[in-house]
Amino acid sequence: MKVKIDREEMTKALQEVVSATPSRSTLPILSNLLLECHNEKLKITATDLEICIRKYIPAEVLEPGKITAPGKKLHDILREVSDEVLLLEETKGFGIILRGGKFYVKLLGFSPEEYPDIPEITGKEISLNATLLKEMISKTYFACSREETRYVLNGILFDFQMQRLRVVASDGRRLALYQNKLETNFQGKYIIPQKTIVELLRLIEKTETDVIKIKFSEKNNQIAFTTPDAELITRLIEGDFPNYEEVIPDRSSNRMKIKTTQFYQAIKRASLLSTAESIAVKLEVTKDKLTVSKITPELGEVREDLDVEYKGEDMVIGFNPQYLLDVLKTITEEEIDFELNGTDKPGVIRLDSNYIYLVLPMQLV
Repeated sequence: MKVKIDREEMTKALQEVVSATPSRSTLPILSNLLLECHNEKLKITATDLEICIRKYIPAEVLEPGKITAPGKKLHDILREVSDEVLLLEETKGFGIILRGGKFYVKLLGFSPEEYPDIPEITGKEISLNATLLKEMISKTYFACSREETRYVLNGILFDFQMQRLRVVASDGRRLALYQNKLETNFQGKYIIPQKTIVELLRLIEKTETDVIKIKFSEKNNQIAFTTPDAELITRLIEGDFPNYEEVIPDRSSNRMKIKTTQFYQAIKRASLLSTAESIAVKLEVTKDKLTVSKITPELGEVREDLDVEYKGEDMVIGFNPQYLLDVLKTITEEEIDFELNGTDKPGVIRLDSNYIYLVLPMQLV
């Protein structure tokens, strides 16, 4: 294998794929990248056996072939090189040589035949608008569970229904749902791991295309997200996601209209007095008035009155402030409606007919 590559293009590509190489593994070859070149393209593959990231960059292929190279080390070297064009070639003993104008680097790798086989994803394929997909993920994935015991909640549910996609995340104490219309009758439920979601957001941010293609492989329990120059393949989380539809309440008449930024800032200030032993922030709602407060005996007290539109029942209720901050900082609307269903029932934020966020209250100490 021998190929000329643009250093900047190669460095950017490596930066995007090395996150898929594990920091520790019983398989040393997983710290390596698989480099394959043909048809004036260099394909770079990284995997930890759970996810796989591939990047394709233009290259002048002098001799087609494939080799492996230590990913993070190769990336570190390229960042310190100033030459615009580099020669990458295979050497004896499964090594790789990188040449510039006046420098030479040799790195030892493994036989490319030892690299894990990444099966091609074949099956149903659909296309989604990249900007819309990013918004659907950004407004939901923060609600995923971080507890290992709740395995099926450690990811986002992609629920494809007749001409509609619902993206859902929950940790059992809150739930975020974003739905949008699709021009397809495809149906199916897939739980995407959190790590994959983070990589998918990076993929969307880096791509210049308006479309993300999704391929499904029922046979291998895998899914792939592709753009013209990149591919993200992941194993799906196995199991049944809880029936989220049955926990969504009907609209409440106890509905408070409040400015989003004002609400966020008040909760943020009150949360500064929260501790691990005393988390909940108190909301006192009366006619057209909201009082946000927090008392922590060993720290002090904060209290703030806000003007709101509210004609419902007077109520005193506590919430985990972080659960409110997480959603409020993603909302671009100037005002929101916050529904209060009772001191032991979830508060609800609805944006048009597309977005719903539920959060369970906390007991006030």
